[in-house]
Amino acid sequence: MAKLALMGGPKAVTLDRLKFKRPAVSEEAIAAVVALMRKGETSVSPAINAFERNFAQYIGTEHALAVSSGTAALHTGLYAAGIGPGDEVIVASYTYPSTAGLITTVGGTAIFCESDLDTHNLDPADIARKITPRTRGIMVCHLWGNPCDMGPILELARPRGITVIEDCSHAHGAVWHGTKVGAVGDIGCFSCQGSKLIGAGEGGIVTTSSRTLYERSILLGRVENRAEFREDPFCPPYSFTGVGIKYRPHPLGIAIAHDHLRHLDELNEIRDRQGAILEAALADIPAIVPQRVLPGCRRVYAYQFMRYDPSRLGGVSSDTFLRALAAEGIGAGRTGYGRLHGQALFTHGFPYSPGRTTYGVLGVALPDYANGPLPVTEDLRDNVFYGAPRFEMDCRELIDQYVDGYHKVAAAVDELLAYDRQQAAKQQAAPTDGLSVHLLDAPARRAGG
Repeated sequence: MAKLALMGGPKAVTLDRLKFKRPAVSEEAIAAVVALMRKGETSVSPAINAFERNFAQYIGTEHALAVSSGTAALHTGLYAAGIGPGDEVIVASYTYPSTAGLITTVGGTAIFCESDLDTHNLDPADIARKITPRTRGIMVCHLWGNPCDMGPILELARPRGITVIEDCSHAHGAVWHGTKVGAVGDIGCFSCQGSKLIGAGEGGIVTTSSRTLYERSILLGRVENRAEFREDPFCPPYSFTGVGIKYRPHPLGIAIAHDHLRHLDELNEIRDRQGAILEAALADIPAIVPQRVLPGCRRVYAYQFMRYDPSRLGGVSSDTFLRALAAEGIGAGRTGYGRLHGQALFTHGFPYSPGRTTYGVLGVALPDYANGPLPVTEDLRDNVFYGAPRFEMDCRELIDQYVDGYHKVAAAVDELLAYDRQQAAKQQAAPTDGLSVHLLDAPARRAGG
């Protein structure tokens, strides 16, 4: 085996992965955007309604409502579900900050739930342990495009009248037992941020088959659609004012997203096939554990994250493992997920989570389990890594170079352990100001939002 690039040897990956990346905006989408500009439809346009209809049809729901971001979609879902002060919403800590943070904006309290080590998604057994009479919502995130274990989650939620909100920001086209995510729970929330499988630059969309949830979604941020108020008696008195929020999406971004929707299945096939090829080729490296996909589910390879198990590579630290991969030219790094249960927003004081003495406006004792402990989540935080770019075009030669790079690193245990010892000695000798900078987090930050 050649000398590790980390030690001065040649890189395993020499091809430029950007040559295999599709343009973010196709020529067809550019033409659609220009057509809207020529018509002056730069704020309000029938193009938004057409996208909503086609998205709802694709997902399999009665309704879809486009909004200005995935964050706006999540806020809309919580508002429509009626989450308010004193209400608890069960959510993962191993997710993007907005997923949990928005619970505080409607007055609810995030109750952090453990994740499953293999799927990286919410653990239904821990959800069951954390349901209380105050639980009004369960917010699931189909992480990296992998559907959650929705069967037991729905069995817990339905008899108790708990609203299930799906964060589908990574999962456009993913399927749970024949149903696309976003149509499994009560309300689905999709991001159309520029790095997503359907991108609008910035945008989002809410899906539901509940007329009540749909009308209340309109009330929050799309009140210009007030003519849609027909069945829910709560909404009409507020039809003139709404609640003062505008989440209307930009028609030009929606034109781009609509083009992505038209080609989504075709491109998912390419991405999924090639992501699976890489994982299969790494199956002989026990230290690399791909996300487990549950029976009856189809994941989409929005992002290819894997878990590193140091115990299966001689105890080589995850930092050294990732540095070795990066030196070989493999795009690898951590995400910032798995830290939410220790953040100030949820542990002391802004605005509805003032610690373990009282919370909300009701002065109710915060449950001991609200912020952990979450040992599996912390394992995922420390050892899950971004293992490859999104393979958007046929690029077997690039995948083969990735496979070679992984095997090169995995075969160099002695060298990596020696590097670990050198780094530890340097750290012990170096002065410290008590700060820690995780540079390896950077490559995967675009996965959020």
